[in-house]
Amino acid sequence: MNALRKSDDLTGRARIRDAAFQLIANEGVRGATVRSIADVAGVSPALVNHHFGSKQGVVKAVEEWVLVLLRSATEGDGDSTDPAEANARRATAFEALLRDQPLLRSYIRRMLLEESPEGLDWFAGIVEEGAADLRRREQTGMARPSADAQAVAAILNVLALGPVLLPRHLGHVLGGGDGEVALRRWHEGTSEILRTALYPEERSPQGPGNHEKDSLPEDP
Repeated sequence: MNALRKSDDLTGRARIRDAAFQLIANEGVRGATVRSIADVAGVSPALVNHHFGSKQGVVKAVEEWVLVLLRSATEGDGDSTDPAEANARRATAFEALLRDQPLLRSYIRRMLLEESPEGLDWFAGIVEEGAADLRRREQTGMARPSADAQAVAAILNVLALGPVLLPRHLGHVLGGGDGEVALRRWHEGTSEILRTALYPEERSPQGPGNHEKDSLPEDP
């Protein structure tokens, strides 16, 4: 009987979390009230508070869940010993995640562009994780040492999220109406800029003019 209750609780938590994710993506953090989350999840407001304590508890749970998704798709270098190859793998994995989770683009835009306290904290979190990953790659020779890893991580996250935050703007200037063309050109352009600044020369066999298979060095 206790096991059944525990299973029910876990199912209820996931349903509430998913409802909050949907509301934040569509209406922002302000639109995700306890009552609206409960309505979308098909539960009572009391059950939302039972599982998460408050609206902030639900929002935090969604933030952590999204970070787990991003981390699973973009962290690590796999088996690669070449920086360009490893970074291309992360960029490809990030794009695949965005396709698998259609609301993720809207969620990221809402969290970052609405400038809520939750969004500021969320960005701080992905920058801190990016800085830790950058330091790891510096130690393994996959990136040049930097004087300010946090600042570099912030820049890389902004570059990685550019197509998510400004898709129509980039499509207008880079894609001629074709989002895939704009994305490819954005990735190739940022790779060209960052190659000599971030990649150790001896670890990257591609010259500055050859970046057909290169991509973003960092995803959130």
